[in-house]
Amino acid sequence: MQKECEKAWHDTHIKMCTFKVNDLVLLYDSKFIKFLRKFQMHSGGLYVVKEITDDGAAQLAKLNGELFPGRVNAIG
Repeated sequence: MQKECEKAWHDTHIKMCTFKVNDLVLLYDSKFIKFLRKFQMHSGGLYVVKEITDDGAAQLAKLNGELFPGRVNAIG
């Protein structure tokens, strides 16, 4: 019962965001999830969305045009 209440509360507070081609995004680096520091940068930098597939994966590129290796989850 407690888990169901927590899930219901969490689901009502989720903010969905959609990305479009040419949007500027910050790539979150999840390797810092265990080392939470208040003033440490946890993003991999600023990227431009180049392409979004039907399943929600995005191809990113740096501001200089260099493609990010692989694709990332763009459903957020």
